[in-house]
Amino acid sequence: SDLLRYMNSCSCDLLPRIYINKDRGRIVMFLSRVQLFIATKMLNIVLPVLILFGLFQFGKGNLIDCIIYTFFVGNFIFLLFKTAPWEFTNYYIRYVLVSIYLIVSFRNLIFINTGIQGIFGIKVLIDVLVLITSLILMYFNIGSVRASKKPKDCIDLSLPFKEGKYIITDGGDGAISSLLNYHNKAQIHKNGKSNTSMRFATDIAKLNKIGFTVKNVLTKENKDYEIFHEKVYCPCDGTVVEIVNGIENNIPFSRIYPYNVGNRIILKKDNYYIVMGHLSKDSIAVEVGDSVKLGQLLAIIGNSGLTPRPHLHMQVSKCEDGQYWQGKSVPIFFNDLYYPMKNKIIIV
Repeated sequence: SDLLRYMNSCSCDLLPRIYINKDRGRIVMFLSRVQLFIATKMLNIVLPVLILFGLFQFGKGNLIDCIIYTFFVGNFIFLLFKTAPWEFTNYYIRYVLVSIYLIVSFRNLIFINTGIQGIFGIKVLIDVLVLITSLILMYFNIGSVRASKKPKDCIDLSLPFKEGKYIITDGGDGAISSLLNYHNKAQIHKNGKSNTSMRFATDIAKLNKIGFTVKNVLTKENKDYEIFHEKVYCPCDGTVVEIVNGIENNIPFSRIYPYNVGNRIILKKDNYYIVMGHLSKDSIAVEVGDSVKLGQLLAIIGNSGLTPRPHLHMQVSKCEDGQYWQGKSVPIFFNDLYYPMKNKIIIV
């Protein structure tokens, strides 16, 4: 407990902040701006570059080694492509990594040069370890592909934005792949007994023309995020059944967040409850009981509630008793075109 108090009081941005809620038994570690910057640059740039360089070097080895390592790198790059948090680096870097992988793999497999036969006489052991790792990565890849498949029973909604390029930062079937959509399996939501309604929840951010969601990940200003104060429009005809409008916006990655979805609007259509959260304080333009129409202005994006940066949290659940946080999660299909899986781009 003394260590936790020290880490939470320490001003050093390299130490994690521990969030504890004794009533609900939550222990969650949040990243700071500096930690996020280091982690994402290592994961999305440094590590894949090193692994791709290793693939290039394996072009000097024998054919079996080359095929095994090519299989490993392919699984690793695909997993990054599908599930890495590209919103914090640059969305288009993932295409660069795939292109480099394909070029180097073609070069290695076509222009193979037998040379290196093993390392310290344990070539077979290394090959086995690489193959096992590859199979583990492939397991996660298969899960991400399955979680990306459009479910049969979707609710058709309009994307609640009018213009721009938007990125799904979490989306897909969270019961199949938590790497694609963390909501369903996140312990903090399990403890809050809201995770079942979040199986198909989606988070949405905005990209600028060159693939960034924020001017600088290290910023303390919400206004530096592309989606901050973006107008939110009604995704369907419905009735407003609940609003929260008085929660202050967080400082990005301050590591101090209340456990709620922030300022929010809950719409009801038949027995479907549509949650739109993390809105800006005092920005909601409708009231409980209002009948709202498709395309009607509702609010603007903020950074309120359990969120480190500005984005829109959106989910749909179905229930008959009004307990929408415990209802059955319903997948969304936007604009009759887009199933919102992680790293999907939607242009309107």
